[in-house]
Amino acid sequence: MRDTVTAMLFIIICLLTAALVFLVYKYKKMEKMADKTMAQMDDMLEQLILGREVKYFSENEDTLPGKFQSQAGRLYEIHRVQEEREKLLRDQISSSVSDLVHQINTPIANIKMYSEFLREDSLTTEEYRHFADNLDRQARKLSWLGEGFAKISRMETGIISLKPEIQPVLPVILEAVDQAALKAEQHGNDIRLKGDQKLKACLDRRWTEEVFFNLLDNAVKYSDPGSVILVELLEYEMYIRINVCSRGTKVKREEFARVFQRFYRGKNAEDQEGVGLGLYLAREIIRGQRGYMKGEYDPEKGNVFSVFLCR
Repeated sequence: MRDTVTAMLFIIICLLTAALVFLVYKYKKMEKMADKTMAQMDDMLEQLILGREVKYFSENEDTLPGKFQSQAGRLYEIHRVQEEREKLLRDQISSSVSDLVHQINTPIANIKMYSEFLREDSLTTEEYRHFADNLDRQARKLSWLGEGFAKISRMETGIISLKPEIQPVLPVILEAVDQAALKAEQHGNDIRLKGDQKLKACLDRRWTEEVFFNLLDNAVKYSDPGSVILVELLEYEMYIRINVCSRGTKVKREEFARVFQRFYRGKNAEDQEGVGLGLYLAREIIRGQRGYMKGEYDPEKGNVFSVFLCR
């Protein structure tokens, strides 16, 4: 009996010892695995800080390391996108400043030159008026540059937030026509509307008025005196199309591809007021509303600038 109890105690002690050894082994193994996992996480974070994405864990595994890696990757991607946006914004600002400096140099140089001329005592009344008119013209050019650049800068940097909504197109066009009416009357132009005046489109009223005013203002400046400027409203399946048509010096096909560029002015624009920002700004406004613009020459209608707005 005594031997049996002793044997059982021995067996129990052996089993407990084996269990303890097994637990110590499992603990050491888990500790080693935890150290390895922490080292991998540390290296993963270090690589993300350096701008490199390293993956140690399967994204398909429903484990804490896998979830941590996924969340860290998302955070890294958000940070990377933000950095790219900031770099793009810095590049845009740098480019805009360079363009502005380049563009203002000419009017500033002209203002200095005409100011020197006006200091001469031998000027006739006619010469004095001529130089004064040139000074006024250069000052207006600087003003247009400032206003145009301010609008473009606010648009490109997101300070201006377009808020398009479905609304009638006619009130927007009529407001632009009203703004251009005086110059059109002085030039002998008659602005006419054609098409369905009940059409609606998705647009930001205030900034879309700016678009149509720029198009009508250009149409008046470059059209033949006494000619008709036609505004057509057309309905397509996905878009509303508004054409501003004017007869004047024909714009060549290759020029239509460039007139929407910043500061570009066509050959027939040399004697007209402006700095080449109107069409560029107009295109950016329409793009911001998921629409687009194009220009073409039509033998019957003349130069046609078209605005496509989503329905």
